[in-house]
Amino acid sequence: MDASYRIGLATLLLLLGGGLFAKTMMGRARLLLAGRPETRWNLVRDRAVTLLRIGIGQQKMFRDPADPSAGWIHALTFWGFCILGLRTTQLFIQAYVPDFQWPLIEPLYAPIKDLTVLVVLLSILAFFHRRLVIRPKRIAYSHEALLILGFIGMLMVTEFGFEALHYGARIAAGGADATVAREHLGHAPIGRVLADLAAGSGIAAGTLWVLGEVNFWVHVAIILVFMNLLPMSKHFHVITSLPNVFLSRLDPPGALAFVPDIEKALEEEKPLGLSVPNDLTWKQILDLYTCTECGRCEVNCPAWNTGKPLNPKMIILDLRDHVYARQQQIITGVSAAGGTGRLAIGADGVAVSGQVSAKEKAEAESGLPELIAGLNPDAIWSCTTCRSCSEQCPVMIEHVDKIVDVRRHLVMTRNEMPKELAKTLANLESKSNPWGMPSGKRADWSKGLGLPTIDDNPNPEWLYFVGCAGSFDDRAKKIAVATSQVLQAAGVSFAILGKKEKCSGDLARRSGQEYLFQEQAKANIELFVQGGVRKIITTCPHCYNTIKHEYPQLGGTFEVVHHTEFIARLVADGKLTFTEGEKQKIVYHDSCYLGRYNDVYDDPRKALLAVPGVELVEMERSKKLGMCCGAGGARMWMEEKIGTRVNNLRVEQALETQPQVIASACPFCMTMLSDGVKAKDVADSVATKDLAEIVAERLKKPEPAVEP
Repeated sequence: MDASYRIGLATLLLLLGGGLFAKTMMGRARLLLAGRPETRWNLVRDRAVTLLRIGIGQQKMFRDPADPSAGWIHALTFWGFCILGLRTTQLFIQAYVPDFQWPLIEPLYAPIKDLTVLVVLLSILAFFHRRLVIRPKRIAYSHEALLILGFIGMLMVTEFGFEALHYGARIAAGGADATVAREHLGHAPIGRVLADLAAGSGIAAGTLWVLGEVNFWVHVAIILVFMNLLPMSKHFHVITSLPNVFLSRLDPPGALAFVPDIEKALEEEKPLGLSVPNDLTWKQILDLYTCTECGRCEVNCPAWNTGKPLNPKMIILDLRDHVYARQQQIITGVSAAGGTGRLAIGADGVAVSGQVSAKEKAEAESGLPELIAGLNPDAIWSCTTCRSCSEQCPVMIEHVDKIVDVRRHLVMTRNEMPKELAKTLANLESKSNPWGMPSGKRADWSKGLGLPTIDDNPNPEWLYFVGCAGSFDDRAKKIAVATSQVLQAAGVSFAILGKKEKCSGDLARRSGQEYLFQEQAKANIELFVQGGVRKIITTCPHCYNTIKHEYPQLGGTFEVVHHTEFIARLVADGKLTFTEGEKQKIVYHDSCYLGRYNDVYDDPRKALLAVPGVELVEMERSKKLGMCCGAGGARMWMEEKIGTRVNNLRVEQALETQPQVIASACPFCMTMLSDGVKAKDVADSVATKDLAEIVAERLKKPEPAVEP
């Protein structure tokens, strides 16, 4: 049975398929390299661990308790492809060396390969069942997806078919061919059974051989077609997902990208943020390539789940489509009409430099930058920056950074933002707090507590950074008082900044006003340095995250702990004692900037469980799957006019546990949860308290001094 013809045909197909693939990939690579520079090649060991855990191990595929089967069938298919990579390579080699077997590993690999083909085939059938029968809402339905599934299924069928028919023909022919066939099938249990069935079917050996060759070439053709479809479809992630995971950010997720020389950029009126495709970094473009369209980001998005126009998946896909449509323009820096990639706009709003198409001119006059002309501004401003999208993304796409970059352009370059946010930022600029309250009133909450300021106690062991909410919001002031009482009861040496304290800048940075953030941060850093501050306690997770992870970008590096971490430490060290009291059924709400951004989940729960009488219950969506209260990303200062209020939905989830108290550890969360409890008309039966308040209420008071 002569297979010598394979060499010429295989060479022709490889040249055609490989050449087309190389051409397409060259275009994608050039587009990637056209992105702005970004350092992602450091910390190789840590990146390798992340790749093994999330990329190879598929860890994030199993995080959805409501749909565990989806994770398993995807992971099994992925692992199967990894294992079958050797078999694919072997088949191409067999086009030139028909009886090639892997030396040394064949006895072990052959049975694993057989089982893997069967498992992948069953997984593909499960995928078809999900898409055609179950039809989950998060899945984007397309003929392309069904075609790809069909291709993968056919690869498995033709793999079994080729082995059964090819070796079955040899067995049926008898003699030396049969001996060779049985040797090759000695370690392939499924292949051996199928080959014996084919040989005993009564079909002539020559016919079996021809049918086996048909399976071989169909298999090869599908691989080459599939390979060329990948970079032109959503399944590009098959190629880019592992590199994207390896190159994902390893620095704290709470640190947004720093904008250097921002004063100079503003003076020279340079566009800031994400304006045109050329503003994307190469890693951001790789993110766009890698979206699997699985919808896990939208399932967990608080904005999308309350009827807002923000769909994190569509943000990525819209940006991707926009970039693909302008691939040549981005690569060359010249538009299709011959002008430059970035439009220059005159005083009348009309493009004045370069030749531009009618479409480009319309985009220039639309009031939105070219890159985001197709994005809904309400979607951009609906984001709470809770980062649930990125946390659940199985390929480590960074959604929030891109949204904030768009906000930076809208705010700093175009001066476009919701009117209530504009007023808040004006207050922040003039009074260093979003309420616009006089700075001299910052320490009024502490009257009667005997708290030293940093002027009274320079070089303190700890600085208590109160934050704007604790200083000016009546409800949050109670949290600041409770925190101070806990610190005093434990004998902690600390001071406050008093009226000198500035806003941490989180509000400004998340809303896109980078310049204002840097001004506030620099002022605080100067105060910290002058006062000899080394260690800082905060009650606001937003202040905590910003001071801990973003101040170092401006040269301010300090030890920063959240009050929940500190209280848990005091409890563990035996520095707090409690009195007995009534039992309380408490459900704890995880703040996004404490939990997802900083992985602080256990300490608040440990502190609560240390309080006598506390029965701690959990919401279905808690910890990494916890839902935002709706206040993050500067949403605290914007009206929620579209859809259901996020805080009301979160309170509904909390009430399902039938708690007496909804506990939180963030002044913004407190506001949102309290408002939600009132909206649900359960304020008389369900209290909202900060962890510090719960601890302070049960503190054992010191015994009064006895007169001698």
